[in-house]
Amino acid sequence: MNQDQSNLCRLCGELARAYDLEATLNILARNIRKIMRVKGSTIRILDEKNQTLEIAAQDGLSKSYLKKGPVILKRHPIDQKVLKGHIVSTRDITREPHVLYVEEAKKEGIKSVLSVPLILEKRTIGVVRVYTSHPHDFSEEEIERLKVLASFGGIIVDRARIWNEMRALIKISQSISSTLSLNSVLQMIVENAIKILKIRAASILLLDENRKILKVKAAHGVSTSYGEEGSVQIEKSRLDRECLTCKIIFVKDVGKDRRLPYRDDLIQQSIKSMLSLPLTVRGSSIGILKVFTSVPYTFNEAEIDFLSALACQGAIAIDNARLFEHIKNEYKELTEDVWKWYDWGRHFPKI
Repeated sequence: MNQDQSNLCRLCGELARAYDLEATLNILARNIRKIMRVKGSTIRILDEKNQTLEIAAQDGLSKSYLKKGPVILKRHPIDQKVLKGHIVSTRDITREPHVLYVEEAKKEGIKSVLSVPLILEKRTIGVVRVYTSHPHDFSEEEIERLKVLASFGGIIVDRARIWNEMRALIKISQSISSTLSLNSVLQMIVENAIKILKIRAASILLLDENRKILKVKAAHGVSTSYGEEGSVQIEKSRLDRECLTCKIIFVKDVGKDRRLPYRDDLIQQSIKSMLSLPLTVRGSSIGILKVFTSVPYTFNEAEIDFLSALACQGAIAIDNARLFEHIKNEYKELTEDVWKWYDWGRHFPKI
């Protein structure tokens, strides 16, 4: 076994023992620097909401160089290209007109940079970069090696996602079993949808008793002003009618979908894409979980599964709350009947 193979085996062992996302990515960044034999390495994760690349891990670079902050995509054509799946190698960044922070790179002693996409299930979620202190033409073998190492990053992020989703679902399940506060549980659901998936906003709407109006019961990150006082009339919303037939409805471009009666309000709030999932109890829809993004976005299967689990928990919480209310009302009626039956309320019954 050569040195590179030995380093890869050691890396796999370290990654297998770690679960914290930040710690695991830092392990990867350290090993990338070692295996690639470069000055430094960084792993940046895409923030869909703000359209930036946030530093998630690094090794070999100074704090003063990294403090320049996140990469703003609209100002970085190279990273836009990498996020589309391309590999970009720059032999001397101090001589390239498109490179930002040239002076900072000179002070850091950086010359060549190789950037490869960080991919999760065929979707680019970030950028892995290595830096050299001298001009260097990266070979095909080096590029392939970095691509393999970057693939570990995708596995790590996916494992962290699963772990975070599991913890969120457990926390919500515990709340459902320990509290009768429906509003608290529903609010927890929308907040976890945003936190875990790093999206713009989420809301839960429930049908009224006549099944003619959807009313907002929980929301985070988006105004509840769409419709009248946070409500939607079913007859005016084709999209919501479709969702209430127990279908998951995806809208890639809110501005072009005429099924939305409150489209102008969402456009004003810079909403681009939307996913609606039904809340169902015993095969019947009682409401809708909606999630929103600020950029055109297609939800993958894993994300839809997680949101479906959240919608299921919301439905369970609602059903529990309604069952409790029904039992409470029946108990109240029963005690009133007993009270009237026994001496017309003049004496307490003896047990």
